[in-house]
Amino acid sequence: MHPSFYMLEKELIEHKVNTRLPLFVALCGFLLFVGLFFNGAVQHEFFFEMQVNGDVSDIHREFAQDLNSVIYFGAGLISLILSTLYIPKTLRKERQEGSSMFWRSMPVSNAMTHGVKLGFGLVVIPAICALLVLFADFLFWILNVSSEQQLALLVEQQSLFYVLSNWVVFFGRMMLVALVLLPLATVTLAISQLVNSPLLVIFISSYAIKFLSVAVFGFYGINDFLSLIASLPMNVLIASNPLSAIAEAPILSLGIYALIGVGGYLLSLKLNRTDDVSLKTLFQR
Repeated sequence: MHPSFYMLEKELIEHKVNTRLPLFVALCGFLLFVGLFFNGAVQHEFFFEMQVNGDVSDIHREFAQDLNSVIYFGAGLISLILSTLYIPKTLRKERQEGSSMFWRSMPVSNAMTHGVKLGFGLVVIPAICALLVLFADFLFWILNVSSEQQLALLVEQQSLFYVLSNWVVFFGRMMLVALVLLPLATVTLAISQLVNSPLLVIFISSYAIKFLSVAVFGFYGINDFLSLIASLPMNVLIASNPLSAIAEAPILSLGIYALIGVGGYLLSLKLNRTDDVSLKTLFQR
């Protein structure tokens, strides 16, 4: 088996919150489902029953889409939070524990190490959280087929095909979120090897740069660029068409963002090759 699979397994073992939090949310959802399943009055209060003669009306479709949006937002938000907690600490944790020297002695390239870290934070974590969408839709499907009448908010959860296809669609959406997060993730990996609180440094630095560019130079370009980058992942998550959220962003801004990501990746590779990392030794060869 490829070494990357063992490395991903190690990440799962060492960062248990990435599985425990989704499991806790799934357990809470299951308890809510049990309460709804055995209480028809509560079902009526939550979802209200309707008689379906022919096609379902547009207003019922809108209600169902609103419910799906809530599920998408909840699972996506959990994924973003877990990725935000994981990426800043993964390389620094290995350096502090001394395991980074062990991996450098193994036949594992520095690029593979970074690929595993980015893959876990931007692909594996969203894949785990996508199971929440699958689980929620499956429970709603059971609730829908067990009800004597059609539940208005669950008009789309009428088949297992929808349950599976909605899961695939959500995971695809999260891969687009991962794509727009990738440059920021590489920069965070680099900064995390220099300071103990990379997110705090990024937050303060971005606001300082925005303030100076506007207050001192009267230039709003940097402010608009940083605002775009900060809002882009969430826009992709909640947009009715995630591709349109990316397409609406200025091409120049996306190009600069991609170049910053490449620079962050190369810098992170350089820092991870050295044992003594500091701002003083950053530019030493």
